[in-house]
Amino acid sequence: MPTTRHDLAAAFAATGRNHPYLAFTLNSLCNLDCVFCKPRCMPDYGHKDRPLTTTDYAAIAAEAGTWKIRKAHCSGGEPTLRADILDVIAGLADGLGSGAAIGMTSHGNLRRGLSVEKLRDAGLTYLNLSLHSLDPERSATIMGGGDPRTTLSTLDDALSLGLQVKINCVLQRTYLDDAFAVAKLARDLPVAVRLIELQNIGPAQALFDTEFISEADVRDRLHEWFAGAGEVSRDQLGVRSPGRYLRPDGWAGSIGFISNSSCATCSDANRIKITPTGVARPCILHNRDIPLKSHLADGTLDDAFTHLFQAMLDRNTNDAWQGFHYVDYDLRWDRMERPEGAPVLPLLPVLATGASQSSCTRASTGEQ
Repeated sequence: MPTTRHDLAAAFAATGRNHPYLAFTLNSLCNLDCVFCKPRCMPDYGHKDRPLTTTDYAAIAAEAGTWKIRKAHCSGGEPTLRADILDVIAGLADGLGSGAAIGMTSHGNLRRGLSVEKLRDAGLTYLNLSLHSLDPERSATIMGGGDPRTTLSTLDDALSLGLQVKINCVLQRTYLDDAFAVAKLARDLPVAVRLIELQNIGPAQALFDTEFISEADVRDRLHEWFAGAGEVSRDQLGVRSPGRYLRPDGWAGSIGFISNSSCATCSDANRIKITPTGVARPCILHNRDIPLKSHLADGTLDDAFTHLFQAMLDRNTNDAWQGFHYVDYDLRWDRMERPEGAPVLPLLPVLATGASQSSCTRASTGEQ
């Protein structure tokens, strides 16, 4: 097993995956309440957030930069609810250095006094917007509030300021036409719309049996769109997470699929998740967690990153992790007991025996 920074980075590069990036969950708080997330249903909602400081984020980014990490992504909760969000973004941008990609996932209904321009000026380079319906009433039913028209205004602002924009849309059978209407935004706008399979975890368990629809089924319904569509590389889109992106003929943007319920992507994964309290998780399903606060205090972040890179290399060959890499549910709260080395979730099949399964292609290796 390699142990030096140079050897670990080389070993990770040899896997064919994109270089790791930092994925920060900045908080557990959200002013909406999506049916498949429902953060406010938790009895300890927000009470255990002991978030890292802006100085902490800058220090972690600076160490990550020495490991040639050049991307940091911020999510929540709703990250824009943090009063210090501009300072967090600036600290990450300064720490990772010139040319770094700094992104955020948001519902786009920004609080008063915050704008896309201020986020861009702080160092934000791309924005992922959660948008599940263009109809205000249906959107409010899915998301527990908010207004898709405000999200679309935020999208327009981001594009006009030169930010890359991706749209996250979770697929549900009841709202399938809504998802297709969202996807059509890519016909005229240079955005990547990501159609995300529902996962059987957290509050979505109550919906899964009736609402899940696979990528394969959606492709069948949209076959006219994808006839002759060309594949868009993740490098071209500035994307490093698992997924495939297609640009229908004549469209300005692209459509991608995040299909972890029907297509495991662990061996293609490359993100280091960091919770609000600073617990770094190179794998969401298995506990290789490492609290960063003590390393921040002791000046030993290099040891922490050595552990993280080794854990990610181990994950590449462990079939038990299946396709749950993209699950974020337990990361929004630092409340779960995670026994050392034990799986958080029961190791169930990704799809039930005999279920329709799409042809999965690793974006990094082309392996079926």
